[in-house]
Amino acid sequence: MKITSTLVVLVFSLLELQVAMSNDLPIKLKTSLSEKEKIALNYALAEVTNILPVKVIANLPKDIELKFKNLTEHNNIPSDICNSGAPMKGAQAFVYGEYNKSKNELVLNRAVLNELIIGPTDSKRINCQHKSLYEQAISTIVHELTHAYDFQNNISNSQEFVRRAGFKKGLLITKSKNNDPMRSADNYELVNIAEAYAVNMEYFTMDSEFACRKPALFDYYKRSLEMDPYPNRQCAVNNTVMMSTSSGFYPIKLDTSRVYRIDYLMAAPGKELSSGFGHSMFRIIICAPERLDPISNRIIPATPYGKKCLEDKLFHLVVSYRANVEDATLNYVKGLFGGYPSMLFILNFADVLDEYNGDELRDVVSYPLKLSSKDKSDFINKVLEEHWNYRGAYRFITNNCAVESFDLLKSSLDRSEEKNLHSLSPKGVLEDLDKLEFLTIKNGSEELFKARTEQLLLALKMAYSHNLANAKKDKKALLKFIDESTISERLRSFREFAAIVELPNDMHAEISLLKDRLIKASSFSVMEQQILRSKSAQFRKKAADLFINTKDEKIKKILAESSEAQKLDFKGLSSNGYGVPLVSEMLTKENIDQRAALSKEMLETLDVTLRELMGVEFKTLKEINANILIFNSKSLAIRKNYRERLEIYTKQVLKNLTLDDLNRTILINALNDAQSLSKVRDLLDRNLVTEKEILNDKLVKLIQETIEN
Repeated sequence: MKITSTLVVLVFSLLELQVAMSNDLPIKLKTSLSEKEKIALNYALAEVTNILPVKVIANLPKDIELKFKNLTEHNNIPSDICNSGAPMKGAQAFVYGEYNKSKNELVLNRAVLNELIIGPTDSKRINCQHKSLYEQAISTIVHELTHAYDFQNNISNSQEFVRRAGFKKGLLITKSKNNDPMRSADNYELVNIAEAYAVNMEYFTMDSEFACRKPALFDYYKRSLEMDPYPNRQCAVNNTVMMSTSSGFYPIKLDTSRVYRIDYLMAAPGKELSSGFGHSMFRIIICAPERLDPISNRIIPATPYGKKCLEDKLFHLVVSYRANVEDATLNYVKGLFGGYPSMLFILNFADVLDEYNGDELRDVVSYPLKLSSKDKSDFINKVLEEHWNYRGAYRFITNNCAVESFDLLKSSLDRSEEKNLHSLSPKGVLEDLDKLEFLTIKNGSEELFKARTEQLLLALKMAYSHNLANAKKDKKALLKFIDESTISERLRSFREFAAIVELPNDMHAEISLLKDRLIKASSFSVMEQQILRSKSAQFRKKAADLFINTKDEKIKKILAESSEAQKLDFKGLSSNGYGVPLVSEMLTKENIDQRAALSKEMLETLDVTLRELMGVEFKTLKEINANILIFNSKSLAIRKNYRERLEIYTKQVLKNLTLDDLNRTILINALNDAQSLSKVRDLLDRNLVTEKEILNDKLVKLIQETIEN
């Protein structure tokens, strides 16, 4: 069937009229277009009208002049935009378009118009951004009209959006803190704050998965624009995070329904320059998956169970910004000028306490935050976004753990808008959180997790007091001894102690002396084990620094392969996508197991290389281990002798007690009476015959044998 040209024009005109009627955008076309181009454009504008929030359309500038120009030599949008180095919006060779505020003019590349003509059905599919070149063209109009709305209403420069988008205001410019995002949909969002607002508007309006991939930022757009573009979306936020362990990253669920409380966690200052102000973190107190219900006496699923969850430390997680060489000895110049990438790590709370309390002998304090259920949910959504996509520049002064942590909290919660505070230290963050009423410093609600300092100081005093006659017995002296005492000096001191001593004839005095020697021998072992722990931590940092700064091509190759196995940037832990990966994008258990096996193999290879590079350090650790074996062996021998002699002493004293009628009565009563048994210990000398050395059952048995004999 043939259609006359007049009829074609009539049909096109009717279609154009119908489309124009559904187009509520304040746009005036200032470029001469063919009928075909007009129809394609009007359909596109109608689609944009349906996409853009009503609030945006209502607040656009009036009479925006739309023009099409050949901004580049391209006839169409380049089809290789997903390839590395391919043209991106405004960043490289291809230019999509531009809104000029002063002229109230929107100029689009004719290549964009040509994609609109091709239409959605025949458009080339791509595996990034908006999935087809036609949708790229539609997103261009959304993007540029968003600029018009933003410039008209000054939205992107608001303090709330600046923080929500992960930007920081400087003296002259507002700059993204996310220097090298791991899972960005479009790196053009990093160019400036206005582009961040426009790029994310594209995904808010055009991608039903945006709410699941950027839940915190979605919440901002939804609330500020008063709409949810996809209320019937099929996706759900994936709460999987990669917990950092000594053997690599391990997937774990951050289940909001099990979160009882979120605390500001602060480590005391360390001795290094990089830790001299302490460390800022957050502790997420997660309840155990299930527990016994005392009322029904049945196992029930976990819910926020009150203070009982504080006991579930195995399930508590720590959110911590660290340089992505956290085990490296930070080069101070690099740290000052942002030479290290900063990432949001998820750690096990027990590992954090082990690191600070054990390895570094630093106290840790946990301050409860006053957060509503929504606050906690918002905070965790932001944690998910940052964890999967953020890589900033770590700077000791301006972008350290305190700054990063405070920004995380402020960017998560609406009420942080009340005051504009800029803390640069963990203690400063604590004080500002008090001012913002996120916590109260003076109500005694904090939990203190103390280092082993007092125990070690006592051990130091017992084992090496003759070497420290003029030293003040405090933590500073302890750290100095750990750092500066030599292996041979400590071994010589132990051998002097372990030399054969003449025991007194009085058995009570003999047992007392043996007990003192046992405590002293144990003190040598305790100190040597702490020295091994501290030195191991120091050498791990030195090893990381050696690897980072190596110029050896062989080592670089091993490190590259190891990095591929570990995938520290998370790119290898999920398939294509942006932001928080969907559950379907995560690797399967088999993939993770394969990666773990490869990681183990690479770590073994690195260990061999490390032993070549750090022969002196490994020799030191070996010699410290040898000391520990010697100290422990002697301690065990002294303990064996002490217990044997203690039992002989106990039997002898018990026999003497039976000779006195009053004491004999006490012994008989002690067979069935705890109070009388306690009196027996007093008669034996409770300081020597402790329950640890002779259990109650054993003591009762000795009393029984003595009475019967």
